[in-house]
Amino acid sequence: MAQPAQTEQQQQQQTQRQQQVRESSEQGRPRRQRRADKGISRGKKWALVAAVIGLFALAAIPPILQQRQLVRESDRLSVELEQVRAERQQLEKDKQWFATDAYVEQVARQQLGLVKPGEMMVVRTRPGNALKKEVQHTQEIRD
Repeated sequence: MAQPAQTEQQQQQQTQRQQQVRESSEQGRPRRQRRADKGISRGKKWALVAAVIGLFALAAIPPILQQRQLVRESDRLSVELEQVRAERQQLEKDKQWFATDAYVEQVARQQLGLVKPGEMMVVRTRPGNALKKEVQHTQEIRD
C-alpha cells in the first residue's frame, strides 16, 4: 500500500512542476503571443459568431414569411366567411318570405295580373292600339 501512495504523490508533484513550467514560460512571453497560443484569434471568433448569427437569421426568414402569408390568407378567409354567413342569413329570410301567402298573392297580382273575386282590375290606358290589347288580355284572364 505504500507504493500506490507514493505514486500518487509523485504524480501530483509532477503535475505541479508542469504547471509551474507553463506559468514561468508564459510570464516571459508577450501577452499577444500567449493569446495566439490559445487557439482562434479574437477577430476570427467574432467573424465566426457573426457567420453563425447570419445563418440563423437566414434560416428564420422563410418561416416568418410563411407565417405572414398564412395570416393574410386567414384574414381573407374570415372576411369571405362573414360574407357567406350574411348571404345565407338573407337567403333564409327570403325562403321564409317565399313560403308566405302574402308573397304568393303579390306574385299573382303583379306578374300574373290576377285579382280576387269582387275586385276590379284597373288598367292604364295608352293611346292607340295598346288599349285594345290590354282589354282583350283582361277579358281572357276573367274567362
